[in-house]
Amino acid sequence: MKRILIIPALATLATAAVCGQSQGASAPSEKKYETRYAIGVIDDATLYSNLPAHAPATLNRVLVEPSAALKIDDRLTLLTSLIEVSSTYDHTASQVFVRETYAGLSAGDFDFTLGRKMVRWGTGYAFTAAGVLDPPRVPTDPSDRLNLNEGRDMVKADWVHGPHALTAGWSTAALARTGTNMRDTTAVRYNVLVHGFDTSLIAGHDRGGDRFGALTFTRVVGQAWEVHGEAAWREEVAILLGGKYTMRSGFTFIAEFFTPPNTPYFNRGVPPLSGRPHYAFLNAGKARLRELPGWKEWDLSGSIVANLDDHSYTGVVDVNRWFGKHVSSYLHLEIPHGGRSSQYGAARYSAATSAGLRFQL
Repeated sequence: MKRILIIPALATLATAAVCGQSQGASAPSEKKYETRYAIGVIDDATLYSNLPAHAPATLNRVLVEPSAALKIDDRLTLLTSLIEVSSTYDHTASQVFVRETYAGLSAGDFDFTLGRKMVRWGTGYAFTAAGVLDPPRVPTDPSDRLNLNEGRDMVKADWVHGPHALTAGWSTAALARTGTNMRDTTAVRYNVLVHGFDTSLIAGHDRGGDRFGALTFTRVVGQAWEVHGEAAWREEVAILLGGKYTMRSGFTFIAEFFTPPNTPYFNRGVPPLSGRPHYAFLNAGKARLRELPGWKEWDLSGSIVANLDDHSYTGVVDVNRWFGKHVSSYLHLEIPHGGRSSQYGAARYSAATSAGLRFQL
């Protein structure tokens, strides 16, 4: 119910945007309003192989994702992004989520944000230890292909001066969906470029929970290599190291190693493990397979996410085909492997195959 209350904000924003557009048309030389609109529609079907006999084998979802933004005098920004999901599995249900709805104000070196916003403090592709305000990473779907991630409800202030950037934010869990295990979080982040290293220091605490601290870095080496890493302390130390290599042909290769402590915060939703877990992520892919007719419309990616302790893993394949600028189709395949008591081998299915059609405007 709380999310439905946000829907009038979209109508209000759209009305204001139309008014702004009209004013801009009458005085183009003094345009003060800039508007943007977008809508995405996805029809997605997932088939689960070798499920127990009593479980439905197919999950069908239709997702409608409207968004609108209004910028006034390059100082005030209003943005809203919603997603309506209609799912059919063992029953049919519809839900409306608010991905982002916030107001932003720029004043000199300061930017202020109020509302639900997506931030990304972590440097990892598939994992993060330092992304204390980030949406949760899903290693088998790090790009969030259905745009289901939601921002955090926050008050945030950013100060940027030369190479220095300081952010202070407070996020509340009062409006979070049930089951997300979020807490009220206060965090501060200092970012600076030092000898080519994009470095951040993060500190804060969760209400009724733990204090935390983190260090992140990203470094571009030459024209082909990028390395990144995170070290975070929350009860114990979590470490992430990764790299990305881009060939001249456009093929990219990503590798990450992640070892979090065996604590409730880092292992939420994961079966109990003995000792400290160790994970690996490997990805290879290319957008526009070849610059030739019939090939450049295709994108291809393959990944492996592995638990190095119990020797279980999930293989992931993504294939995307564009039809013009607004329509694409895709295939997403996940194949888990491992013992019945292992993390990835414990999946109830032997394969999950998703196919869908996406429209974007």
